[in-house]
Amino acid sequence: QAHFGFSSVRTPHFCTLGIMAEHMQLATEEAQEMLLEEIPESPSAKPRHWYLAGAGLALLVVLGVAAKAVYRSPETLLQSKNFDINTVQEWEEIPGIDQVVEHAKTLELKQPLRNLNDLFYESQPEELPWIRTECVIDVVQGAAYLGQAVVFLYKAIKYDGIRCPDNSPAGCAASIAGFITSVTWIASYLSFAANACGAAVNSGALCAGDWTALMANFGEMATVGAAVKEDCDFNKDWLALLKITGTDDAGPGWKTFVPAGAAPTVETVQKVDALRTADRNRAFDLTQCVVADVTNAAAYIVRAILQIRSAASACPEPKACAINIMNIISSFAWISQFTSLAVSDCWDKGSQKALCAADISDMVAAVTNGPAAGIATTSDCADMPDPVEEEKHLPMD
Repeated sequence: QAHFGFSSVRTPHFCTLGIMAEHMQLATEEAQEMLLEEIPESPSAKPRHWYLAGAGLALLVVLGVAAKAVYRSPETLLQSKNFDINTVQEWEEIPGIDQVVEHAKTLELKQPLRNLNDLFYESQPEELPWIRTECVIDVVQGAAYLGQAVVFLYKAIKYDGIRCPDNSPAGCAASIAGFITSVTWIASYLSFAANACGAAVNSGALCAGDWTALMANFGEMATVGAAVKEDCDFNKDWLALLKITGTDDAGPGWKTFVPAGAAPTVETVQKVDALRTADRNRAFDLTQCVVADVTNAAAYIVRAILQIRSAASACPEPKACAINIMNIISSFAWISQFTSLAVSDCWDKGSQKALCAADISDMVAAVTNGPAAGIATTSDCADMPDPVEEEKHLPMD
């Protein structure tokens, strides 16, 4: 009975707990259904894909932090090994240098590496005296063309017979073109001097010298084209054209400026003024003779020798050979031109035949030297010029 009594007491109690649990579960489900029915979905609620994007971004941040923690920079690697770069005696001791070398071997070179011995003149002792000779010639000719520019400027402003703009249109054009051409030659020779007088090949100076030489050759053609009309026309009275002397019938040129019936004082003043002008013109002629004509003729003789030597060693290369041969021809043509000009400028009466010969020689020189300067720009003005190729056509006009 005791056992029966215990069972009668405990059994109703467990049944009651099970019933209560079932009621509570039902009540919870009903409450959830009521909440879902009573609370509508907010129109401003974010779509589900925004939550996915946020989760993805957070994952990327975590991965970035992890990668940064795992990666060790070269500086950190050196510090972790208590490495001091100042104590390195050989480059092989630098940590990680093997990987750097292997990576460098995989890189492709755009062109072969330069040899510094080809760049510096001191590394070529047998060529250095010739290069310094070119330096002197470049400076001398730059100064000679400066004197010639001054003479041409004076002729365009004051010189009787070719003064601008009234005396002679052809003479005026020749004087102006000659002045511009002389200034361009100054720039060209100073550029070449910057290369020849330096310690190494100066590609920028060579490029500038080539382009200004090309411009100067066009100027020579313009000067000759204007002057040859008068210089090579032998049907005209050359002496009367330049007012050097007059015929016996015409009398001195200064008399044309004396008014009829003027007092002797006026005639004397006009005569003195004419004589002073003639003396000044003669002084500029002599300046042209000594400073420009004789100096340039001698300089081109030396330059031709240098160019012949360059051609002898560079002619296996077609381009360098063509440049050197055209330079040699132009140098001899300019020797002829300046010799002819010296005959005319140094003689007080001038020489039409000498001037005509000078014009023809100048045209030959400009026509041959212009293409040489143009071809030289292909090597001197390259993005990465090769000093060996540049030296094959040195010295250059």
